[in-house]
Amino acid sequence: MNRHFAPAMLALCASAAQAQAPIDTGPAALIDALNGTFGSHPGMRASHAKGFCAVGQFQPAKGARDFADGPLFGQNSVPANVRFSVGGGNPKASDKSRSVRGLSMRLASGGETWDLLLISEPAFFAATPESFVSFLQARVPDPATGKPDPAKVAAHNAAHPDGTRQPALLAAHAAPSSYASTPYFSNNAFVFGGRGKKTHHARIVAEPFAPVQFLSADEEKTLPDLFLQDELAKRLGAGPIGFTLYAQLPAAGDSLLDPSTEWQGAGKVELGRLLVKGQAPQDACNGVVYMPLALPTGIAASDDPILHARGAAYAVSLSRRLKQ
Repeated sequence: MNRHFAPAMLALCASAAQAQAPIDTGPAALIDALNGTFGSHPGMRASHAKGFCAVGQFQPAKGARDFADGPLFGQNSVPANVRFSVGGGNPKASDKSRSVRGLSMRLASGGETWDLLLISEPAFFAATPESFVSFLQARVPDPATGKPDPAKVAAHNAAHPDGTRQPALLAAHAAPSSYASTPYFSNNAFVFGGRGKKTHHARIVAEPFAPVQFLSADEEKTLPDLFLQDELAKRLGAGPIGFTLYAQLPAAGDSLLDPSTEWQGAGKVELGRLLVKGQAPQDACNGVVYMPLALPTGIAASDDPILHARGAAYAVSLSRRLKQ
């Protein structure tokens, strides 16, 4: 072998082997990927680090048990522990950032618990745990620029086209002008079991009572980076804010396994109403880990791989928070 060619050939082989190395998608690796992109902030969640707590109640719809036959849906009212948040792992993120907003809640009563984790876009940023880790690794800030390397982002998008969908949705409009004026989506599908043993796959959508509204161009420029919590406090001063929770049925072709795809949908079934009545002290939800597989009777997990990866990762995140 040519003595000049050999080192180059070895380097090429090493590079190819590295590129083909499997991505670690264990629970700790998912949290490491978040921390690698956003930093590790003592006592904070790895994802949706910035947020605040609220309290309210869930009022099941009268016909909800026909779709999800469990005791939680037979009650008049269920206490709701709520958390509003800004997507990402930066606790100092701007409220004007074009990232998702989060609405998480724990509905618990009579021995039944239902944790809902919803975001303000109808698609997640990854279809699989592998894509999840790759998406975040591609966005680790370059030390020289403080921003992601466009070449790494492009390489991820070429390997994982699912990573282009949510960013496109976020780029299409400004940030929500209020936590109360944006819809929220589960992205993951669940299996609902109603009376008569009928089962249906569905995603969950929370539609706000208030009209959907995003920041104007002027508001994007002039509003402070911290405004969402004060804005919601003013709304709550005039009375509760609310959302109607629906089970969105899939249309033909809607994926039951890929949360990065936006559903076309084939109708929806009302599950009930969430009324948020006031803000709460930070310790009301800071110690709560909303678990996507904490499901009440009448709802079961689908086979979505992201859905099943999240719970163990959240447990890792909590263990790290408690040690910090």
